[in-house]
Amino acid sequence: MKRSLVPAFQPRRPAWRPWLLVALVLLVVGALLATASFAWFARRAEPLYAGTLVLPGLAAPVRVAYGPHAVPSIQAASVDDLLFAQGYLVAAERLWQMDLLRRLAGGRLAEVFGPAALGTDRYFRTIGLPRAAAAALAALEPEYRRLLERYADGVNAYRAQATRRLPLEYVLSGVRPAPWRAADSLVIGEYMAWINAMNLREELVFLRLANRLGTPAALELFPTDQGLPAPADARDLPDYRNLLGSAPAAPAAALMSPAAASNAWAVTGERTADGGALLANDPHLLPAMPMVWYELELQAPGLHVAGVALAGVPLVLIGHNADLAWGITASAADVQDLFLERATPDGRGVQRPSGAVAPIDEREERIAVAGGEPERLVIRSTSHGVLVDELLAAPETNPEGLPALALPPGLHVALRTVLDAPERAIVAFWRLNTATDIAAARAATADLLHAPLNLLIVDREGHIAWQMSGRYPVRGRGSGAFPAPAWEAGYGWHGLTPAASNPGQVDPSSQRLISANQRMLPPAAAARLGHGWLPPFRAQRITELLDAAATGPLLTADDLQRMQRDRNSPQARLYLDSLRRHLPEIARSDPAAARIAAEFLLDWDGDCADHSRPAAFFALLRPALYQALYGEALGPELWLLMSLAPLSYGPLEEALASDVSSFWPGRPDGAGGPAAVWARALHATAAAFADRLPHRRDQRLDRLRRLTFRHAFDGQPLLGPLFNVGPIGRGGDSGTIDVANASPNWPREVGSIPAVRVVFVPGDWGATRGSLPLGQSGHRFSPYRRDQLDDWLAGVSHAWPWNGPAGDLIGTLRLLPAPAAAD
Repeated sequence: MKRSLVPAFQPRRPAWRPWLLVALVLLVVGALLATASFAWFARRAEPLYAGTLVLPGLAAPVRVAYGPHAVPSIQAASVDDLLFAQGYLVAAERLWQMDLLRRLAGGRLAEVFGPAALGTDRYFRTIGLPRAAAAALAALEPEYRRLLERYADGVNAYRAQATRRLPLEYVLSGVRPAPWRAADSLVIGEYMAWINAMNLREELVFLRLANRLGTPAALELFPTDQGLPAPADARDLPDYRNLLGSAPAAPAAALMSPAAASNAWAVTGERTADGGALLANDPHLLPAMPMVWYELELQAPGLHVAGVALAGVPLVLIGHNADLAWGITASAADVQDLFLERATPDGRGVQRPSGAVAPIDEREERIAVAGGEPERLVIRSTSHGVLVDELLAAPETNPEGLPALALPPGLHVALRTVLDAPERAIVAFWRLNTATDIAAARAATADLLHAPLNLLIVDREGHIAWQMSGRYPVRGRGSGAFPAPAWEAGYGWHGLTPAASNPGQVDPSSQRLISANQRMLPPAAAARLGHGWLPPFRAQRITELLDAAATGPLLTADDLQRMQRDRNSPQARLYLDSLRRHLPEIARSDPAAARIAAEFLLDWDGDCADHSRPAAFFALLRPALYQALYGEALGPELWLLMSLAPLSYGPLEEALASDVSSFWPGRPDGAGGPAAVWARALHATAAAFADRLPHRRDQRLDRLRRLTFRHAFDGQPLLGPLFNVGPIGRGGDSGTIDVANASPNWPREVGSIPAVRVVFVPGDWGATRGSLPLGQSGHRFSPYRRDQLDDWLAGVSHAWPWNGPAGDLIGTLRLLPAPAAAD
């Protein structure tokens, strides 16, 4: 062995060095012990999965068999005890989440989090979700109120039993959970219905665009379904140019796209290998820790269902019974309208046609504030709805990142919704859970008033059906697509449509049904229900795959599961077609841009796989194209319009497909047009791509786009990283079946994902398979907090329970009634 020519340096060892080493060892050991103690303390709150519990409030024993992933099969002697057990078991895994959901929807976050939460509380109090829940509860028949009360009894039984071992979030925040009420389940349901209603944001964006560009130009940019005729009031509207003052601009990242979307498709028995119908469903939501769905099986005399429940709400919302299965998507129909109101000189009323005056009504609510005095909230309304002026005064005054409006003195904005009609969702889902045929399942949706949903239903005989739920405004003048001037004659609502008028279909001749938030109706029928249907690309891809399968072997459940993992984007192919059509002109006028296109896009087929370099480039290209075409005209409002993505891309995609747009640039010599826009966008995208992904090995979609499941403690320097899950690289796009929707204002953050995936197999319910993105538990150190994540990322599902757990038992838990008190 060679010796070094440089003599080794041997420092003199200080006498104190051994003691420093001992101190460091003790420090490390202490930190490890503290971490272990912290985890042990936190895990004290986790539920039992085996053993016996005595629960006051039960009438008879309940058996809970936990299968893989801690999915419970609950057997009870009565529906009363079954829903009590459901409330208890879901609370044992998700109490903190349930508590936050009811506080969020009920406008009661400030009771816990203090003044910082007042904006959110004002928003949902003004919108009226807690009032709607209270009205719904008051109007319920006793037998349906009982369902909610027994669920609440179970939640409160857990709360009473867990006083000294509450979830870690309660310990860290110093909060104590209040008793659960029947209305709490209803207000969570109102919140979920609210986030599936989509038109408010579009109307606010239109008003801002019309204020800058004038109504005619705003109409060309406004993202409506390109297959529909112009909304009825498009030529009727006054010119809103310069109507508003200068509103504060929200940060681009704050203007997130709506999260509510979904896929579902069904095929009849004639198309399948086993002769039975099949149904695939994957509703989409914002990624959160934990997600809102909870898997379970419920069994008692008169009720046997399996599927997913919403945390805090009894029964199963997506699932199957012995006779049929159902899935849910957002319909994208319009149940929200804005009205501009002119105040009278004294400010006490608003102007009506022909000089009439209508009063402004007021009511007062008090918001409790932790660490402060209660706040007095005055909520004002007119015959056209609640006034939302103060909510829209600045971006930070509402929790949904809605566009701000700077209203001049004397101008108000009223919001009309369907919340005035008492909701009967608990009735609808009881009827759906217990339906024995498709006709009964479709009829059950008549009681689902506030949620504009599409339900796809399949039964054991191989039949399939589609039914839209909700009640829709009967409008006078106007379509509801744009803010209406209330001082002009004819605008307003004249009640709601009857449930019998909601569209639906049974066993279509195509032998399939597809619902992916696209327009499912012919133009004339669709126009009365809305104009903001989402782009049809996911539905188009599902159609392509089903068409391809029609010439091959009959379909199986495995085929539908593979379809759920598909990441080929028809939307991307539309852009590629336009690029290839204009490439010769691009090459002549800007060879460098043509080389960029050749390097990144020309050999790409639109597949948005994790590793795809072209897909990463395309993710940055779309907003660059948008800016190249519309940026000069829109100025600072560009990002506002783009916040409506994927809706906002509709006008751009129509322009790319047809080469027709008044916004194409041009010069007297005839140069310019689409080729110039493409060249400008390609250069901008190449620069952004090199900036964000400078290393060749990192130039792939899952290095650009990251998925983070954010906990309520997100944003706290220490607690956020402890409780969040991620970031995780994620492929897919807004136009792929396996969706990974991201706002163009924030292209690196995945904002919408499949919140559950399931394929129902009516011919063999035990073959039904599904998966959650994370897991059953909300406890930080639970092994079931994120145990499904790897499978979900890989598109792997597990069997759902039916007549007991699907797989090996984790344990059996017996819930026993408390002994009767001695006389």
